Amino acid sequence: MAWASLSGLLLMLLALLGLSTLLVRHTGVGPAAAPLGALSLVALVLLAGGLLNLLPLAGLILLLGGVGGLFAEGVLARRQGRPDPMTAALAHPAARVFWALAVVLAVYFARLQPDFLNFDEYSFWGTAAKLMVQNNQLYTLCDAGLPWQMTELPALPLLSYFFQFYGDFAPWRAIYAADIAMLAAAAAVGSCARKARVALPLLLGALLVPGLLSVAGHTALLSTAWLEFLGDMPAGMLFGGAVAFWLSVRRAPLPARGLVLPVVLLAANVKSNTLVLALAAAGLIALDCLFFPAPGAPKGPAALLRRAGFALVCLAAPLAQYMAWSSHIAVLVQRNAASGGMGDTAGASLPAVALNGIKMLLGLPVTDYFEARRTLFWDYGAALQSAYCTRNVSMLGTGLMVTVLVGVLFGLALLLGANTRARVHVLVLGAASGLCFLGYTLMLWLSYAFLLKDSAPDDLASYARYFGSYYSGWLLIALAVLALCCDAAPKALWGRAGALVTGAGLALVFGVQAEPQFTLLGVQAGEYASVRAERAVAQAAAASIQPGERVFLIRQGDEGFYWFLYNQTLRPLDLVYGEGGATYGDPALTGEEPDAYFAPYTAAEFSAMLEAEDVTWLLVAKADEGFVESYHTLFTDDLAAAESGPALYKVTPEGFVPAVTLQKEAGA
Repeated sequence: MAWASLSGLLLMLLALLGLSTLLVRHTGVGPAAAPLGALSLVALVLLAGGLLNLLPLAGLILLLGGVGGLFAEGVLARRQGRPDPMTAALAHPAARVFWALAVVLAVYFARLQPDFLNFDEYSFWGTAAKLMVQNNQLYTLCDAGLPWQMTELPALPLLSYFFQFYGDFAPWRAIYAADIAMLAAAAAVGSCARKARVALPLLLGALLVPGLLSVAGHTALLSTAWLEFLGDMPAGMLFGGAVAFWLSVRRAPLPARGLVLPVVLLAANVKSNTLVLALAAAGLIALDCLFFPAPGAPKGPAALLRRAGFALVCLAAPLAQYMAWSSHIAVLVQRNAASGGMGDTAGASLPAVALNGIKMLLGLPVTDYFEARRTLFWDYGAALQSAYCTRNVSMLGTGLMVTVLVGVLFGLALLLGANTRARVHVLVLGAASGLCFLGYTLMLWLSYAFLLKDSAPDDLASYARYFGSYYSGWLLIALAVLALCCDAAPKALWGRAGALVTGAGLALVFGVQAEPQFTLLGVQAGEYASVRAERAVAQAAAASIQPGERVFLIRQGDEGFYWFLYNQTLRPLDLVYGEGGATYGDPALTGEEPDAYFAPYTAAEFSAMLEAEDVTWLLVAKADEGFVESYHTLFTDDLAAAESGPALYKVTPEGFVPAVTLQKEAGA
């Protein structure tokens, strides 16, 4: 099964190679930057197809266009006596490394078959990807089986759909899609240098960035930087990759430069916070385009006006996409509300948050909603300032230390600048990226104070994850700028030395700080034993359930993670939400437990709830003494089957009848 799935993935990888080859041949984009350009077009075409409810057609066009285009280019090249197009697509050393790693990673994942391990992979990311494959629709148009509208941005589910277009859904193929996006961003950094001795060390540094930003020192836990289907790290890598892509094509023909627009759109379409990242990338690109045209570019007012127009388009593109997606979601929210579903539950809009937050900074009066949170706003500001200097976010230590490293990389680029103009270029990009970091920090400050509900100033929920997105992209930008300067250094030896020292230094930090057995190279299948056992229980239960029959999950002690796991695995079957990951019990027997996930029901209330939900099956994945004591009278076997392992019960008027014992099928 894994190898059949691998063949489908390799077919789509061949299509991506074909699309990259066409871009190299017809736009003039560099071979190492072409994969990122091709991925951005893939996401754009699939998004358009999804919004038009023509997703399979869009996928088929990409498959046939990539594979067919590669074949057609080969035939034409032979007839015209030109070199094989594959030769041009692999001409750059970073391109060869990218495609080699893409194939190696595909084979490795087919053997390891990494699964989802994180809560958010089950509550949104992985579930959205599976819904798209199963229904051939955007996940926003599918029945998600969740109590809220799934409104996260679609870039990663779209890329997952592309790599799962041929074959059944597999979590490892979704993870592979996220990794390919990060590999392509790293390859764009390598594309900024023409010389292999410069490109390869800096490409190595770029490839190490996800690990450097996801493991804080020696750890006894698995580093999931390359083994997860979450948006944070790809968002940061694509942010930096977009700027690196521009720096690699700034001297290329207009069609190649124009490809930066879909790349910026891809960077903007990963998570809700990536609009700010994409605007930062677009701002840096616009600044570079406007004030640092390539040598030999036309001069004069007309040329300046054209560059200004292109800069404005770069800035407008992510905003236009954001507004289009928001309109799509608004229509769905209204439709859901009209049909009795979930409407808009936001406490404040993003523009209102931004406007009132800036007013607070300036000491101006704000509306009552924000005035009531003024103290909380300043508490979060102090907490963020303290965390920047004290909280570890990477192998390098704190956010301050990451900033120092970025400064060192820009400083090295400054020393290696070929002339005064090149050094001014480095200074401007370094200062502008620093200002963008302040803007991103302000955005997170406002989010913590006014939008995030499950956080407090003393914990700053997901702090390292949120800031890691910017830090990873910032490092890629610094490496890309350094690649330009090393490649054009007055003395080639200095440039090669600068690149080698940078790549070796980052590799040394990673080698010293990371325990090999907890990285991508050392992970074993045993890491996934727990979730695979639960999946096996769900799959065994699904074999006895007919479409349209409703299932209710009992897994005592769950805090929501396993409910989402079962919901994703059982799709398209209907797992009733109920209390969602709750621990059930009669309060008269179990006591008033303080656990927020404790669902107190008497036996009569529990039975009435199932009847109201029109439940057909009870999937008892884990029962404890409290559950048995509270509800054994409702079960015809007094829960004997469930006490020996997972079991499936049929809901009948006479009681809950044991139908299937799932212990054997689960392999537990």
